[in-house]
Amino acid sequence: MCQLQEHSKLLFLLLLAGAIVNAQQADEFPQCASVELDTFIAVADECSSYIYCNGENSFRDTCPAQTYFDGKSQECAFDDAGVCLQLADTTTMQTTNMLGEVEPKEEEEQAATTTEAPSTPPAAEATPEVKPAAPAGSRPHCDATGDGYHPHPDRCEYYYSCLAGYLSIVRCPYKFGWDYAEGRCKPMAEAQCFSF
Repeated sequence: MCQLQEHSKLLFLLLLAGAIVNAQQADEFPQCASVELDTFIAVADECSSYIYCNGENSFRDTCPAQTYFDGKSQECAFDDAGVCLQLADTTTMQTTNMLGEVEPKEEEEQAATTTEAPSTPPAAEATPEVKPAAPAGSRPHCDATGDGYHPHPDRCEYYYSCLAGYLSIVRCPYKFGWDYAEGRCKPMAEAQCFSF
């Protein structure tokens, strides 16, 4: 009889654990609420991160090292101009609570109690507004069966790579451009660049 009760308890716990696992849903991003499906948006406090908004298939990801997420082109771009460093210098440290109210961080609270003058006027401090970029119609769509390379519409030194359904942007070596006819990087003077 005791063994039957133990088995019943174990069965109940297994069923309960299974129900909990099945009840979990995909990550929800409030930033995706006001944008169309199949849209990439920049993460406000991390210039190298982005969110792909596509309903239950939405996810947050980070661009490769030395790149940042360019909201206009909706892709990771090389940070040759130090965009991430510039954004880090101009953003403020604020968080938003569940009610949408801005809460100052500890550093700001400590600064408010000191008599030092702020380094920038309060009017110049603003939380960067995250706006979804317009869908990039010129960016190729990758599917699981169509691996290949595609030229970038505006920059000869870049090209797209589709591999197993995933789209990546790749940069040719310095002073080289993507030759779309030969499907490889060549010296810029020899490359047949593609433009739409």
